Amino acid sequence: MLVKDDRLLQWVRANRQPNVVQIERPESDFPELLVTVPDAWPSIKLAPWYDVHLGAREHDHALFQRHKQWMIDTPNVLSWGGGDLIENASKLSVGAGVYEQDFNPQHQGVQAVKEFTDVAHKMLFELPGNHEDRINLMGIDIAQWIAWMHDVSYFSDYCMCVIRWRGNNFRILAHHGSGGAQTAGAQRMAARKALAWAKPFDMFWTGHLHNALADVLFQTDFDQQTQRVHERNGIIMISPSYLRYFGSYAAKSQYTPGTRGLAVAELQADGRIDVSIHANGKRL
Repeated sequence: MLVKDDRLLQWVRANRQPNVVQIERPESDFPELLVTVPDAWPSIKLAPWYDVHLGAREHDHALFQRHKQWMIDTPNVLSWGGGDLIENASKLSVGAGVYEQDFNPQHQGVQAVKEFTDVAHKMLFELPGNHEDRINLMGIDIAQWIAWMHDVSYFSDYCMCVIRWRGNNFRILAHHGSGGAQTAGAQRMAARKALAWAKPFDMFWTGHLHNALADVLFQTDFDQQTQRVHERNGIIMISPSYLRYFGSYAAKSQYTPGTRGLAVAELQADGRIDVSIHANGKRL
């Protein structure tokens, strides 16, 4: 299906809706993306997909489908692919490798294309994760192929995205994330890796660590017209994953349990950013 004909591409083109916002990718030495949102929107909800791990045995498909339906039904949501959309395990992978996935990486790539076509018109860009990079050892960039199929801009590491809406310019620096931080303090430091060189941004958004985190960062900026200093706080974000813990390689290795779901940040017309992170479970 990937190489014999173009049936999958034809299916995507027949089912993909037009973009809900205007997206421009300028020529630049930097991975820049300019997004213009209609002023008629009451707010902008950012809900990126990080660490979905389609094909993994412990992938929480019911939760993923519920959140995807919410994204379809909610008109003012924008998203992006933050990496590790697929499990992509092989005999070279850590842990049980191929035995911890329900179907092979080729099928996972096709499944990712089909699953995210429903929301591709709300996705601004796509990034690779370390799981997609596993196959890059052979010179195959499956994350880029998925982005091509969705007709979405692809960046190989960072994306510097500016969202223009109601006179605001919200600056987002997105990356998949890296490292193996387990403790709360180490994860906070891991989320801040870009702060030494990238500022001021309004949101620093990563995933990878399979745990939700949101911190407010004090920052200042200059008004380019008045040359006056003003406060411009930022948000440090780590998105959770869609992987269950018990029965996985992470549990066998005594990694710290993570959280599952979708982290959402809502941009307001007065420049405020509201973050939603949920704690799941029954309260008996």
